[in-house]
Amino acid sequence: MPKAAITVVALLCLALASAAQAQAISKTVGFRYSEQVSNAPAGACGCFGLQGAAGDLGWNLKQLGGNHGAGLGLAADVGVEHTGSVNGASYGLTLTTLTAGPRFMLPGRKLPSFAQALFGFAHGSGSAFPQNNTLVSSANSFALDLGAGADYSLDKRLTVRLLQLDYLRTSLPNVTTNWQNNLRIGAGLTLHFAR
Repeated sequence: MPKAAITVVALLCLALASAAQAQAISKTVGFRYSEQVSNAPAGACGCFGLQGAAGDLGWNLKQLGGNHGAGLGLAADVGVEHTGSVNGASYGLTLTTLTAGPRFMLPGRKLPSFAQALFGFAHGSGSAFPQNNTLVSSANSFALDLGAGADYSLDKRLTVRLLQLDYLRTSLPNVTTNWQNNLRIGAGLTLHFAR
């Protein structure tokens, strides 16, 4: 992926953080364990699992109905998942993603939830990617992350992320389509910072 695209995503994340500080809007910081099922290139499913961690920043820009009503916001998400072997091969994969985009918060006092559409980049390393008739150990690509999650409120400042489910599409080089479909599931904690 061109350095310009990485720079754009990084600048978007910085702009989001700056705007959130300037407007004194509510913010969230989340940390979660994640497990991912990915497809290997060519043929049948060839699915393999990865495990790792992820974190996200959220900004609630517009409340659409009371303190516990629906809202519009922005989110930035970073994730790192790893496996030591892709379908028994001698190489593994570490997949790092950085995405940002709109988040829609759904109403709920004890069980707030959200849906989001995030865009950015993916970096695969410690693996074998075909490039110019040879194999390289790392590659970059576009990433699309469509997801939803539900939290359980412990108090005003802390929620437990009961479930976050993401469809993650990447386009790292492989021997066929250069597309990967990934299903990522996670759980963790989210801290809330009020206005």
